[in-house]
Amino acid sequence: MSSVDATYALERFLEQHSAVTHYCIAYSGGVDSHVMLALMAKLRDERRNFHLRAVHVDHGLQAQSVQWAEHARKVCTSLNVPLVVRQCSVAQGSSGPEAAARRARYEQFAQVLQKGEHLLLAQHAEDQAETFLLQALRGSGPDGLSGIPKKRAFVKGMLVRPFLECSQESLLAIASDLNLDWVEDPSNQQLKFDRNFLRLKVMPMIKARWPASTLTLGRSAMRCAASSQALVSMAQQDLNSVKVAGKPELRLSALKKLPRERAFTAIRLWVRQRELRMPRLQDLLQVHTTLINARHDSKGVVNVRDYEFRRHRDSLYLLLPQKEPDAFRYSWSPPFKDLFIRETGSTITLAECFRQGIRLPDNGSVVVKSRAGGELIRLGNPAFHKSVKNILQESVVPPWQRSSIPLIYIDEQLAAVWQLSVGVDHQRKTSASKLASKTADSSSEIRIQDNSTVDA
Repeated sequence: MSSVDATYALERFLEQHSAVTHYCIAYSGGVDSHVMLALMAKLRDERRNFHLRAVHVDHGLQAQSVQWAEHARKVCTSLNVPLVVRQCSVAQGSSGPEAAARRARYEQFAQVLQKGEHLLLAQHAEDQAETFLLQALRGSGPDGLSGIPKKRAFVKGMLVRPFLECSQESLLAIASDLNLDWVEDPSNQQLKFDRNFLRLKVMPMIKARWPASTLTLGRSAMRCAASSQALVSMAQQDLNSVKVAGKPELRLSALKKLPRERAFTAIRLWVRQRELRMPRLQDLLQVHTTLINARHDSKGVVNVRDYEFRRHRDSLYLLLPQKEPDAFRYSWSPPFKDLFIRETGSTITLAECFRQGIRLPDNGSVVVKSRAGGELIRLGNPAFHKSVKNILQESVVPPWQRSSIPLIYIDEQLAAVWQLSVGVDHQRKTSASKLASKTADSSSEIRIQDNSTVDA
């Protein structure tokens, strides 16, 4: 396996995608993206069967970023390539400045890309080798060791890297032959960044001992990608077998029957399909110990930085960080128009009151409010008092949603725990047939909405 010539790589790519008519190049102004821009502009002029444009993202992290954007405009004007310049701010997070800048850049790409358009990035064989080693040093499995994908769906179009089999040396040679003028980012020399340290210190020693290392590491990444695809296929089958029907949750009893590593792979795919950061091995081990293999009544939680795993009864939930909703209190009066509770995102409707059998007064005070603790409701025949706390504990409502359940008071007496219980003094006397008719006539539906659930 030898390095592929960049011009040949682009020609082969265009032949394989002959139906594509619109391309956009992610143009940073650096040598790699400049070579791609120049070669694609030349091929466009020769073939005249596709449209070409470029996007430049100004992160605002360097003092020279304004000059780089101006340089991008001049280069694109000289090549007759329309250019979009996007400015963004980089929010520092726990993942580090490199990941934060990458995330901000891709957000801009997502906003720019048009339907059916292919976004071309200029990562090359050295980038692939570095990514493979970085992932290996982080303890990644086949998915991470697959490295940089050559092609994948991206918002309305595709994201493609035609240079992944091309060496950086070959790109520099083309840049020299074409007498290109590119910009150099001084941050690329800062050894505090892992990739820079690997590129500037480690890779030269590896190449000196193993000259073909860049290509062989790329080959390993390709093999890991093939293995990862096979694992994903199996993981999808496992994931389908453990899902709660019609819901995003997973069945703990079914997960428990899977071999541990297969359960981990299914959970990773579950997380990936919700476009969240992959859990670490220690996170999955904690999920397996404290949630999957815990007692049936366990209320454990595993926090994974950006999200959390929780269990309730036989279900495993994937949630955004939970917080208690603000206390709320609303007055509700005839003719009882839909009442939206902004603190929880739920809506109270007259039609749903009919369905639940709640008798609303023609006159009088109706108050809808959150729990404060210690509430009692009269139930049964003969009547008895039962605590709202016990009603919630016996319900299927997960603990983290219970504080969102509205309580309905009529003339200062607790009349209903929404969707769970109706007090004996406030039940509708409507016959079953009339109630069914009223329910059928109504198109309104209400549910307690958990806005923090990560759904597909």
